[in-house]
This record gives sequence, C-alpha cells and structure tokens, in this order.
Amino acid sequence: MGVLSKNSATILDVARLARCSITTVSRVLNNSSHKVNEETRKRVLEAIRALDYRPNALAKSLLSKRTMTIGAVVPDISNPYYAEVVRGIQDAADQEGYTVLIQNTDRLSDRLKRGIHILREKNVDGFIFTGGLHGMEGIGELLCELKERTVVIGRLGEDLPSVQVDNEQASILAVEHLVQKGYRRIAYVSGALCSTTMVDRLEGFRNALKKFNLQEVPGYIQEGKQTLQSGYEAMRQLLSLPETPEAILFANDQMLFGAMKAISEEGLRVPKDFAVIGFDNVPLCSYFDPTITSIEIPKYELGQAATRLLFSLIRGETPHAPLWFPVQLIERESTAESKLQSVDRQKRKRLPTY
Repeated sequence: MGVLSKNSATILDVARLARCSITTVSRVLNNSSHKVNEETRKRVLEAIRALDYRPNALAKSLLSKRTMTIGAVVPDISNPYYAEVVRGIQDAADQEGYTVLIQNTDRLSDRLKRGIHILREKNVDGFIFTGGLHGMEGIGELLCELKERTVVIGRLGEDLPSVQVDNEQASILAVEHLVQKGYRRIAYVSGALCSTTMVDRLEGFRNALKKFNLQEVPGYIQEGKQTLQSGYEAMRQLLSLPETPEAILFANDQMLFGAMKAISEEGLRVPKDFAVIGFDNVPLCSYFDPTITSIEIPKYELGQAATRLLFSLIRGETPHAPLWFPVQLIERESTAESKLQSVDRQKRKRLPTY
C-alpha cells in the first residue's frame, strides 16, 4: 500500500493497521459502551495517531443522526455578562464533545429570527437562548416549534425548560442594602423592557419601594438599553432633575459604568455624592475606582447548567422544572453609608455613657 497523504486516511485504513474491524474502530472513536479489549483499544489509538486520522464530521452525523453541535443565541456578546455565560456553555459542551455555534442578536427581532433560521439550517442538535427576550412578533411560535430541544436562561414567557434566578427578589435585596446604609431617595435605571429579565428587576424595585415605605419620585425611574451609552444618558437625565437622588440602582453593570462618566463630568464623586449599585457583578466591578457594589448572578454556572439540561433533552429525558440559582449582593466601596447615616453614627458616638 502506498504512503497516504496527510488527512487522507479513512476508517478502513485505521482498521487495517490496527488489525480489527471498522465497528471496533467506531466504538473506540465514539467511546461506546460496548466493551473493547484494552490491547485492541491501544492498537486503534496508535493507528489513529500514526495515520493522523480525523473522522469526517458529516459521515459521523449521518451515522449518529446528530451533528454534535448546539446553538447559543445571545443578545449582546460584547457584554461581559454574556461572555461569561457563553464560557459556561462552551466548557460544558466541550465535555460532551460538542461544538457551539453562537448567534448575536443585538436584541433585534429580525436578527433573532435570522439567527434561529441559520442554526436550523446547520441542523444543530439543540438551542440555548439567553437574555429573556419576549413580546416580539412570531418569536413565541418559533420557540414552541423548537420546544423538544430548547433550553432558556432566564424567563422567555414560554413554557420551556429553563435555568433562572429570582430577579425580583434580587432588586429587593439591592434596595434593602441601600436602605440599611441610610439612603431614602433611590432612583432606578432599567434595561429595555422587551426583556423579561428587565421587567422582573423593575417590578422588584417597585415592590421594594413599597416594602420599605419609600416614595416613587417622578423621573427617578429611567429606561436604558443595557448599554454604556444608555447608562450615561439616563444618568444625565437624573442629574437634570430639581432634586437628584441619593442612590441609584442600575439594572446591569454596563449602564452603571456609563453613568460613572456622566457623574465625573459634573465634578461629582461616588460614593460621596451618590451611592451606586449594579447588577451581574462583572469582573470590572472589582477594578473600578471606586469598586462597585453589585448583585452577583452566577453567570458561568447558568451557562453550564443550561447546557447540561439541553443534553438531557437531546438524550430524550424528561425536562426538570425550572432550575433556580441563588443570587448574592457583593458589597464594595460604591455604597458607603449615606451622609445622614454617618452623622447619626457620629452623634451616637458622642453620647455620654453611664
């Protein structure tokens, strides 16, 4: 037999060199549950290395009726939150020998539909949707068509297998922290309300105001778009009000970072003039000056759990009820206690003791 050119080896060549059947080679390649003699397995692996054999993906998919790919649909891959979610998806997929195809939608209905269409053309074995998009014409029907092989991260308003956090309770946790620090005039910068995540966080903020007997001041709730620029613009609006807030909760860290530029432009400082608190706890929160208090969402873990749940669907298993993950508040320098609270504390220190 002549010398084989690089990458031209076939599974038959491997079988001949390893002195076994094609079926045995296939079992070794796919790590099949069928037992293969250890000595034979070693011969197959040595033959694969010697021939630089690379299984043809199309041939494998025809045999297994799977493409060994999954699709991940994200609204903004530039946002560090989604980058960490995707990392969790990728790592979990790698463990199963799967490839991840990513579609970025920029939160646009047409791009979302096109992304789904592209992934369907690629015959991906399953879909993971992130970002909580809802209210878009035709999206609900598309998702229901894919129900048997779709997992969502967050709440998409459809009855689909999902991994979630309690965003309403998370907002209440954030407001409670500010109240404990002595703040009463609290504003909120929401994300775009085409996202169920942002709807839930706003609802939680309003419920927190009621819980702690705080007033919802006109103009204190601004709607952004989860971007740096929208956070900057929302903060400019808050700074233009006759009475500015003492503290601001942002529905994600990206908007908070944009707002910090607006605050700095006015010669103001955090937390001296405003306390600020974000959502998602992206890595930059620890490196900002001042460091940023934020609600920690377990981004990487959500991505991993969604992928494992998807693989259980692909195997034909019955999906679980929504998997819930806890959140926590990570306190840093941006929510130092208010001036009023600090004055009260100093007064208490000066009281005589008996």
